Amino acid sequence: LGYRVRDQKLEKDTQESESESFDVNLDISLDPVPLAEKSGDGKESNKKSSDIVSEKEEYNMIQQNLRQIYQSAKEHSHPSKVNIVLRTTPQSAQIESMFPVFGLSRSMVEDHPHLRHTYRNLLKRLQGKHKEAVLAGKNRLNPFEVGSFIMEGLEEVMERSATLSEDGNHASITIIAQVSINCKEIFCVRDVESGEIIQGYSDGQPRDVTHLVRFEMVVREKLADVDSLDDLEDGDWELELGRWQITDWDDMCNGNVFFT
Repeated sequence: LGYRVRDQKLEKDTQESESESFDVNLDISLDPVPLAEKSGDGKESNKKSSDIVSEKEEYNMIQQNLRQIYQSAKEHSHPSKVNIVLRTTPQSAQIESMFPVFGLSRSMVEDHPHLRHTYRNLLKRLQGKHKEAVLAGKNRLNPFEVGSFIMEGLEEVMERSATLSEDGNHASITIIAQVSINCKEIFCVRDVESGEIIQGYSDGQPRDVTHLVRFEMVVREKLADVDSLDDLEDGDWELELGRWQITDWDDMCNGNVFFT
């Protein structure tokens, strides 16, 4: 019996040391949400969550639409008590793509919904220019003409962005990056009463998992040291960096795109 107890203690110590090696170490059991909370009183919680959203929403670590997926999960929770185990450690990361969206930010599109199709409308205008040239018996626009048209369009977008900003002087640029994060991960969701595995694996073995995470950061551009039109040539463009915000992972929000 003494050997058996010693073996169990050794196994427990090994499990604890292994779990401590994970950056995220979650093992929690959740009771089902009462039916009354599911059906009737969600409005108050929705109101509270909407009250949290402010003009500085872009400084939240996780974007509102992604947060709401987890908040709404409460209304569709499993009917019995569940145990959730999540242990994960990032091993490496790779940037898959990164690009700027000039003149737009989420907050600006929310305040001015017609701006959502800014770039689609710019493309339609370019296609119209091509069509006009062909109907006039000319060739389609050459690369130089296309580049000039796009630059003029971007200047319009940035000027409008600055005009619509709080102080009428800051143009917004949203930087969007997609990153693959490779992790060692243990994940299991189990029905406590029946022992049924709802999601994941029950063997407790770490697996190689890659998560695709989408980030956004709003950068604001301002022309500094300009007191009059005569100072335009001597002015410098200053960039005000925002904070990286997670807007989607594993396509749970289908990219959570705000500008198309």
